[in-house]
Amino acid sequence: MELGLYGLSLRAGYHLLAARRWKRGLRYLVEPVPYWRSLEFRLVWEHGDFRAGERVLDVGSPKPFSLYLARSVGAVVDSTDIEDYFIDEFSLLRRATGVPAERMPIRVEDGRRLSYADGQFDKVYSVSVIEHIPGDGDSECARELGRVLAPGGSCLITVPFWPSSKDVYRKPDFYWSGISGPEEDGLVFFQRRYSADDLQQRLIEPSGLVAEKVLYVGERVMARSESEVASVMPRIGLGPVHPLISRMLHTPATDDWKALKKPLCAFLKLTKPA
Repeated sequence: MELGLYGLSLRAGYHLLAARRWKRGLRYLVEPVPYWRSLEFRLVWEHGDFRAGERVLDVGSPKPFSLYLARSVGAVVDSTDIEDYFIDEFSLLRRATGVPAERMPIRVEDGRRLSYADGQFDKVYSVSVIEHIPGDGDSECARELGRVLAPGGSCLITVPFWPSSKDVYRKPDFYWSGISGPEEDGLVFFQRRYSADDLQQRLIEPSGLVAEKVLYVGERVMARSESEVASVMPRIGLGPVHPLISRMLHTPATDDWKALKKPLCAFLKLTKPA
């Protein structure tokens, strides 16, 4: 999967450049698969068991993975996000890579209030998304993911992790900042780092699903610092080798976060009883 996704991301960059979308095209060429997304996509792929013909829902994840599942696996992937920034770009990439529109529907959806019917999807996944929903929106989204999942299906989620709960605020310079609401000091909610208790109380229990796997990943270096490698790693120059750096610096996944010196990411595989 990793080589295929990497190659598809490079192709996306070339297609966008050919369409004179210079900024977005160069972004894919400079950083085909980012450092953290490389790890998270790998976890979702390894535990997702995606198959041709399955109906899959992507809630807000980076879109190259949706394109890969639709094109290379043959799944039917409903690719969604809360804003419409991606629709024109991935409609173009869908056509350029030969993916039929019916195999990758693209639409705006709010994960807290999905428009889909109950039990409509064999698999649902959300990569590095739920932590950005303010208030109790993460729990509302988890409940919706459980609702639209078919009996016997799997829900795959990645979120940031920390030994204790930690909310992060920043300037409203990201595309979904409008849903976060202003704070008095000019900063808005950006993301939540989940503790083990948070995972259970905010995501697993509200989903109504069964936790088949809860895994944790950290970094092998900078273990005494709260900063992450990605925060000090330049994109230009190193971007094309981010997947290799991820393989080198990320720890193996473990079900015991206390075994890691610096746990940073949690992966959930939740299932709906048949």
